[in-house]
Amino acid sequence: MSFVLLGILNSQAAGAGGLAAYDLLETQTLASSASSVTFTGLDSYTDYKHLQIRYTLRGVDNSANLDLIKWTFNSTSGGSAYAYHRLRGYNSTVSSSASSSESYIYSGVFPDDGQPAGMFGAGVADILDFSSTSKNTTLRSFEGGISPSFTSVYFSSGLYNSTDAITSITMTSTYSGWVANSRISLYGVK
Repeated sequence: MSFVLLGILNSQAAGAGGLAAYDLLETQTLASSASSVTFTGLDSYTDYKHLQIRYTLRGVDNSANLDLIKWTFNSTSGGSAYAYHRLRGYNSTVSSSASSSESYIYSGVFPDDGQPAGMFGAGVADILDFSSTSKNTTLRSFEGGISPSFTSVYFSSGLYNSTDAITSITMTSTYSGWVANSRISLYGVK
């Protein structure tokens, strides 16, 4: 799994022939555990059409085996602002789910702190047309994690049911947070 994801990330690096330019805008590396990570001031990135977030995460909770992400935009949560679809491969089982009228976009799978030391999950998410005020913002992500107790891959898509330009993005852990050295990088896509 990790070789596939690394191949995708490498193929999207700046200088890969024929692809859009990806510029590193910000990186947050957690010095201690945190329940969420937020990127703000996104309206200052007027040179970019889309955003991409690349991340390696490990959950704090040591009883769930894995952790997930709840995405919110512009500090909007609650109500029915979001919808999502997921396709999940978990060990030898494949399943799918969808939900509308949600309080967040739900994605991902990452080892938790009960797994062997040093095991992190990885993911990449594209936030499309983040500055548009004429259409709803969409998110698509690919994430995966592996541990002695599971191997899992997620393909997810989500909708922010608003035509507001995105000025902030928050990634919240579904359990107790992410450990120190979890890393989240924001890229601009021209």
